[in-house]
Amino acid sequence: MKIIVDGDACPNLSQISDIASDYNLEMLVFTDYSHNMNDCYYKVIKCDVGSDSCDLMLIKVVDKEDIVITQDYGLSALCLSKGSKVLNPSGLIVNDFNIDGLLMSRFSSAKLRKSGVRTKGPSKRTNDVVNKFLDNLVELIDPYQ
Repeated sequence: MKIIVDGDACPNLSQISDIASDYNLEMLVFTDYSHNMNDCYYKVIKCDVGSDSCDLMLIKVVDKEDIVITQDYGLSALCLSKGSKVLNPSGLIVNDFNIDGLLMSRFSSAKLRKSGVRTKGPSKRTNDVVNKFLDNLVELIDPYQ
């Protein structure tokens, strides 16, 4: 098992790194060349700048039972099909039971934006959201915690 992070828009990397270290798990962070990240624990994988370049590289290395952290529901669906566990940065565990609804919501929002309607962005990250995210990450690693 390893923790794989879609790093372009993932907060809390230092806390994720601490948890990965505590459980002695490999941690990979995929990001494009426009972002600069360094950490002594996790490995940064640099991808070309461009649409879906990180996603395409990430999906090549994800294995069954890996934990993928991403807010991209399209990438989430691909990771689920490979047997991995998926966690959204807001703390939502994405699974086979909720992915269809999440993809439909993504499609509907994109359709509205194309027609000129402004849609709301994500809510501000509160301490409760961060704690839920970190708790759910630990639960995915060790469900008997």
